[in-house]
Amino acid sequence: MTFAADYLSLDLSALPLASPEFGAGFYLGTGNNRKPLLLVAPGAGNSVVPHVRYAAGLVLTLGDGTVVKELGQLVVTSDRIIGIVTHGSAGQVRLDGAAGSVYAFTAGVDDDLQPAEVQAKRGKLTGLVVRSRDGQFELHVTSVIGSLDDDGTLTFGASLADLLNSLTPESRSLMNPYTGSF
Repeated sequence: MTFAADYLSLDLSALPLASPEFGAGFYLGTGNNRKPLLLVAPGAGNSVVPHVRYAAGLVLTLGDGTVVKELGQLVVTSDRIIGIVTHGSAGQVRLDGAAGSVYAFTAGVDDDLQPAEVQAKRGKLTGLVVRSRDGQFELHVTSVIGSLDDDGTLTFGASLADLLNSLTPESRSLMNPYTGSF
């Protein structure tokens, strides 16, 4: 799957929804506060493709200068990343996952991405930068709030270091979709 990014206006009453363009599905889970939570997963809806999903602070800068930022989800599979920004902005457009207004993106890890770069201050990991090989985008992960289960439950404790580790070829090989194992 090559890089794709776009603003989406989803009808939450029509979920789950498969998006062939992103190789992903959108569906509703229930967050920790028992309110509906828009989630993204590889495949159609909540697919069985092995993955890990992080709730994260994201800043996506596209080659045309468009900046998409604030809070969202980053999903890592054995061969790609999928992200949505659910709260914040995409240029002048306000994003609100509860209203179905999101910005989605996906990229192949081996084909599209350079290795993640670590940002550190005083020896402490403060962020990650993931750039495309062809200059189409630059993704800054400013924070990891926790991991999101497939039902939308947020588990605190996941960190930028966990995300960095999940992006390594060794960790991604453990998410092999052909063996179904982690």
